[in-house]
Amino acid sequence: MALKITLQKGMTLLELLVAMTLMVIISAIAYASLNGLIDAKIHTDVVANKLRQELLTSQQLTKDFNAMIQRDTKDAFGETRASIIGNYSTIEFTRNGHGNPLNQMYSDLQRVQWFIQDKQLIRGSQSFIDEGSFSNWQYRSYLDDIDELNISYINNLGVESRRWPVENANSPLKLLQFSIAYLDGVTLKYDIRPLLL
Repeated sequence: MALKITLQKGMTLLELLVAMTLMVIISAIAYASLNGLIDAKIHTDVVANKLRQELLTSQQLTKDFNAMIQRDTKDAFGETRASIIGNYSTIEFTRNGHGNPLNQMYSDLQRVQWFIQDKQLIRGSQSFIDEGSFSNWQYRSYLDDIDELNISYINNLGVESRRWPVENANSPLKLLQFSIAYLDGVTLKYDIRPLLL
């Protein structure tokens, strides 16, 4: 009598369970690693966007304050207003250098405001420096999650004030200290020396 030897074709149930267990373990490790990479990318994108906004704000502040000029304006009632008006949390001033690429019939002077509203740092601009009866302010948000804006005005004598213009003071503005505090406690500080013309 001859022995019949049969070759096994396929896998046993035990081998199949071991292979599936290994696949589950490898998948769990891969998922955790991939999830960590996705979280890191999201965090990096948020930080990069915040830095981009801060850089844009810094550039616009510098551009605005370096273009400040000493030119009084008129309000909607024809009354004269100072070229720079501000307190501890808002500032409004006249600046030059407003672009006119189409060479239209308007001045290159502009009225600009910086202030906080609804936890946002807002820049307002108006192409007319004398308001007249139609005030046409355009507003843009620069930073979000802002707790407060602190502005200090320092004149040529080194006297610091929380508002401008200072009553009975003839000394011109020398330095603006601009501090922006976020809700999370981070503070941006700018010392800006306006190039007043």
